[in-house]
Amino acid sequence: MRVREAPLDPETRKRLEQFVRPLYAGLDGVQTFDRIERLRSHLDALRSDAVDEDLLEILLLLHGAVDRLGSLAAGGRLDLFLRSLGLSAELIRTVRVGLGRFQEDPRRSEEDLLHDAVLLDSAGVIASVERLMAAGKKRTPVTKALGQLDPGPVAERYRTRRGAVLGAARRREAEEWIADLRRRAAGAVS
Repeated sequence: MRVREAPLDPETRKRLEQFVRPLYAGLDGVQTFDRIERLRSHLDALRSDAVDEDLLEILLLLHGAVDRLGSLAAGGRLDLFLRSLGLSAELIRTVRVGLGRFQEDPRRSEEDLLHDAVLLDSAGVIASVERLMAAGKKRTPVTKALGQLDPGPVAERYRTRRGAVLGAARRREAEEWIADLRRRAAGAVS
């Protein structure tokens, strides 16, 4: 097996995407593979320093399917697939470790970026609408759903300075939208 030290080529990226795409189908009724493109746009807004683009791309593609990949341990399904792509043992180990810690304890700049991109995706009006839609699927009354509606993470949860700034702006926008929606709902009830 050839070990790939060069950047990911288009064919390898395509194989990686084909592997993970079905894993995103129906994860929670809202999250689908199109979320990857949203996260890419967040990553573009967050980038300020040079990062390992290949590592970031692999982490991005795999991040939402970790629980469907089985174990992140060496020799697991993910490990075998990444080896079949010809990736180096070091890159594979870095991917496995990064997937296991980017949400709670990111330690590399690529992990920090992915962490913040995921947080940005959970902040703002669109994320609030998605949460409201999920509450509707559970048949939660509108007034109760609006009372519990979360505008997204606070700035202190972000790992990058840029993430904190963007996240705070998205949160403010969602808070205003939620407040307006609550006012309108209260007016419709009275």
